Amino acid sequence: MKPDLKQFVKALREKDIKKAREELDGAEHKLDLNDEFWCGYYLALRGMVSALESGDELTVLSRIINGKIPRESIQRLIRQTQEKSSQTFRQNDERGFDAAWADALQFFQAKG
Repeated sequence: MKPDLKQFVKALREKDIKKAREELDGAEHKLDLNDEFWCGYYLALRGMVSALESGDELTVLSRIINGKIPRESIQRLIRQTQEKSSQTFRQNDERGFDAAWADALQFFQAKG
């Protein structure tokens, strides 16, 4: 079952690491991590939190949060990650990883 990422993305946008971790923990309990797709999905979410924790301003996530990536580029990233997540020749964990990014980016785009 796909988690609702609205609050997760809100916490990321606000750079609230504690809340993002709480949302990540909630998502972890909703996902079947024995399934490769959902394991990849979860790893992407975890990576987003790690990128925020790192404080590295050059990560894609930080650049999106700080408004350094134009709306059109975010839309292009959404299309690219959606396309990758639907490619059946790719491994399920990779598809899940890209699906998580596509889902999260849509919430960033909605606020953008």
